Amino acid sequence: MRALVLLPVLLLAACGFKPSNVVTMAATDKPFTVNSKNPYSPLADNIERVLSSSGVPLAEAGQAGYTITIADETIETKPLSLDKFAQVREYVSRYRVEYSLTDAAGAILIDKQAVELRREFTYDINTSAGSPAEQELLQREMQQEMIRAILRRTNIVLLSRPL
Repeated sequence: MRALVLLPVLLLAACGFKPSNVVTMAATDKPFTVNSKNPYSPLADNIERVLSSSGVPLAEAGQAGYTITIADETIETKPLSLDKFAQVREYVSRYRVEYSLTDAAGAILIDKQAVELRREFTYDINTSAGSPAEQELLQREMQQEMIRAILRRTNIVLLSRPL
């Protein structure tokens, strides 16, 4: 009976399945710091949280290491289409982040670059009570995808550097 319960777990492990919110980073000899132009942006905190949960050390005060700098972060939602009564039926959400990566010596590993995500969603006036919650969920999902995109690019650069 126990073997039947463990069989699906073993099959998932054998095929390489892992949850989508797990980020694997290259083994680094130095800790990470995440700086943001906006001190209240949850993006920097969430990047640190993902790094920490992935086993990447975070720099303590005064400790040198890699630095991810979030230079700009914008989220905007605009109407995409209207119906015959001039009511909005579709929206487009854009999430744009400009960031850079430097090493402990201050050398630029990733020059300031932008990552932009775009999602289109429909708006039904008959179910408008759920729309703000749906939009908030969409923005949280976009932020998680943005974190994965930034850390994937960071990981590629770290893997290509000689130790």
